Amino acid sequence: MPTHKRRAIVPLLILSIVLPLSLSALAGASDAALFPRDFTPTVYVHLPYVVRPLDPSLIPPDDLANEAAIADLINGERDAEGLAALPLVSELTQSARRHSRDMADNNFGGHIGSDGSNPGQRMEEAGYEWMAWGEIIGWGFGGDPALMVDWWMNSPTHRDIILSSSFQHYGVGYAYNASSDYGHYWTVNFGSPATAARATSPAPYVCTFTVSGPQGGSSIILHTAQPCQ
Repeated sequence: MPTHKRRAIVPLLILSIVLPLSLSALAGASDAALFPRDFTPTVYVHLPYVVRPLDPSLIPPDDLANEAAIADLINGERDAEGLAALPLVSELTQSARRHSRDMADNNFGGHIGSDGSNPGQRMEEAGYEWMAWGEIIGWGFGGDPALMVDWWMNSPTHRDIILSSSFQHYGVGYAYNASSDYGHYWTVNFGSPATAARATSPAPYVCTFTVSGPQGGSSIILHTAQPCQ
């Protein structure tokens, strides 16, 4: 079964910047009322991982129409708030497909891949040099893109990243595996490209927030300079 927990990953020696995304909604009453969830904090022990280039042709799409529907719905939500549409970029699409395939084939819902990779590393391996990144994932809902995006938009933490002004690009990946618990898995990778040499953040906290229900669930990962609440 997928692991549905809110984790505080502390600290990771990875290249990153602090994303200006609010964590205040993590304890929001509206979020708590809408979604059952596990508040148990755990410390994730990050596995050693070496970034290496990958051939993007090794990650074919499962369902281009499903990915396109998610992409259009996300930009539709941004347009409704007067925000600019985000362009899809192939590198982020490839990193998103890779993680969705991993979740579907290895039957889990989380941001650390079965090979120990985190989202930023997967984006780099796909050829995306980032200044900032974020990731949302989702599973279940019978594979319906509209239900998945509606779930994200009704969770304040997931809504924040979809409507964030911190990113310039995104990519969507979808994978299906009938033998997995939820069948359908999505990943959306958000990024802003590096324009100069990135500084190494000395000890960033990487916080995840997961919500789940009988029909499916989702999770978000983001960086913060403060310990996860």
